[in-house]
Amino acid sequence: MRVDRRRLVMVASAVLTLAIATTAAAGTLLSSSLPGAFGVRYLPDRAVVTYTVAEPGERGVAETFRLSVHLPEPVRWGFLDREPIAETDLRWHAEDGQAVLALPFGSHRLHLGWTGRPSLPPESAVVPVAAGGEVVGRLQARFQLDGMEATGDARVGPGIASLRLDTQGQLEPERVAFSAGSTIVKQWVRQDGSLVSDERLLIDESPGLSLHVSGYTLEGSPVRRVVFSDITPPTQVQKLTDEVPSGAILVEAEDFVDGGGTEVSVDPGSHVDTHGEACVFSFVGDGSWLQWTLDVPDEGRYDLYARISCGDVGSFRTIAVDGETPQGLELVEFPGTGGWGHADGEWWLVRITGAEGQAPPLQLSAGEHTLRVTGVLQRHLNFDYLALVPHP
Repeated sequence: MRVDRRRLVMVASAVLTLAIATTAAAGTLLSSSLPGAFGVRYLPDRAVVTYTVAEPGERGVAETFRLSVHLPEPVRWGFLDREPIAETDLRWHAEDGQAVLALPFGSHRLHLGWTGRPSLPPESAVVPVAAGGEVVGRLQARFQLDGMEATGDARVGPGIASLRLDTQGQLEPERVAFSAGSTIVKQWVRQDGSLVSDERLLIDESPGLSLHVSGYTLEGSPVRRVVFSDITPPTQVQKLTDEVPSGAILVEAEDFVDGGGTEVSVDPGSHVDTHGEACVFSFVGDGSWLQWTLDVPDEGRYDLYARISCGDVGSFRTIAVDGETPQGLELVEFPGTGGWGHADGEWWLVRITGAEGQAPPLQLSAGEHTLRVTGVLQRHLNFDYLALVPHP
């Protein structure tokens, strides 16, 4: 196989895969004395070659094979897997721009550099995760030539938390991507040798964490530690006797006026003991939202109630009124009710505001108001109805 040298592009995306041996001649990128599978990737300072060549079965055959690799400049250094290659083993054919090596059989990775100093990223590293002054988890980091990917989990929630990355040296914010479960950090602010998320994060009890840092030939993790702080736990709801509260301004869940994200299901008769003969189900905690209109007859303070079912361990929602999120409704935790409303006792009436330890009552004027509930942190939740009740 021959490849015109003029097509050689010195960027990270230049990749060539060869399934058979190539013949040595001017203009080729690779040539091998034996057949095999080969790949070559050209980067700013090196060519990275992967190969698999089986050892011949005949007696008397040499213990190595010969591989020639085109480079734009004379080869200066090299690695076979993670072992440095002696300079005496790096031969350069100036007439056709080829580095020539005798290599062992098997599957290996070869780095051949023509500029800079010999370098390989580390194989791995550990990044601790801290919360409340204690280490609560660790991220296992793996390195490639173009950056680092670290993943793991930690016991940090549930709640709303501030996030800080303590860094090694100066780290540009645009080089960093971080996610905690389904929550993605979009903006960072530099602060005293750290990067701080410009928004507080919604976090589950043990979220999966992912940290990516781009950077060519990193020598170690640019992030020393991941720190969660100022963790505010979710607002807890209060289970009540399962009957419509006196004086309730009630709206059936299936009468929502707007929604977004994953489509919900409304199927009369699919659940038992529903008010109004229907309910909303498969309301996913992936950012999907539903909105209802509530007609308030008199100005005053009102408490929010909901009749829900949840076959999971619990579910989380954020709640907004007229486009604003009241204090304490930034994250509300709904309990598991033992099922999804397919059997008696699986629908629970819960109070969301106005009780001790909850968000304060809602101060509402007379007239129409919008109530929006957004699903977060991935879990499902079914709604039968929502209600506003005058605060006692």
